[in-house]
Amino acid sequence: MRVLIVGMLCGCIVGTVLPGRGAAADGVVLPLSAADQKEISAQLGPDVVGQALPSKPIDDPLLYFPLQERTLGYLITAGKDAGTNQTLHIEQGKRPNGRPAWRFGLTPSIEGFIRQTPEGDLIMPAVSDSEEGVIVVTTPPNPFVLKGMQPGESRTLSQTVAVNYLDDPTSRDYSGTLTATYTYVGTYQVTVPAGTYNAILLRLNYEGNIGPARTQDTAYYFFAFFAAGVGVVAMVSQEDIEAFWIVHIDTTTGKVLGHT
Repeated sequence: MRVLIVGMLCGCIVGTVLPGRGAAADGVVLPLSAADQKEISAQLGPDVVGQALPSKPIDDPLLYFPLQERTLGYLITAGKDAGTNQTLHIEQGKRPNGRPAWRFGLTPSIEGFIRQTPEGDLIMPAVSDSEEGVIVVTTPPNPFVLKGMQPGESRTLSQTVAVNYLDDPTSRDYSGTLTATYTYVGTYQVTVPAGTYNAILLRLNYEGNIGPARTQDTAYYFFAFFAAGVGVVAMVSQEDIEAFWIVHIDTTTGKVLGHT
């Protein structure tokens, strides 16, 4: 049984903006730290992430993740399935009031449910895993892309997590709380099989207690590169993710966009 929790948390408590390391007329240039560069290169490949580019505030989350039905192909670059391909979908459903209900395939069996808030944020309140028969619900909902994030800004937050088993919805063996740091790292040139993009990088680090397991700061993380008009063009996360990370499995997986 894979033990799961949902990633990319929402509900900001404290926000800080880190000082820029270099500047340009149209934005702040934020080079990757040595630690981030090493990990991303190891999981995605040494030639995927290139130079740091001027970064601007996130004014329109839909620019970085358009809510449009489409099929995306990803090449797995690290992890147990390295060298294989995944076909993932962005699909729309509808609720009785006519409001659209979006879901994004994170793996072939895992889907994150996405909606846009009245303020413009893209959030992910729940994730389902059809293979394991669970739904993970987070309170407050997980952020996906947040409007108004500044380059270099970090937000520290708290969240409760409930893992609901479809065969036993009242079971709470793997429920608990998390504290996380969500960061808009910067903008970078990213080259993947689908093309070369200017992509923003969002990163999550966290610690907390879920059921019998304890997670601890930087040992668990999520990186995702979002390109304007396209969506997620590359990501690095915990192996066998359910939403964006898994407890007590400390191997990693990477994937890059192969085609749109």
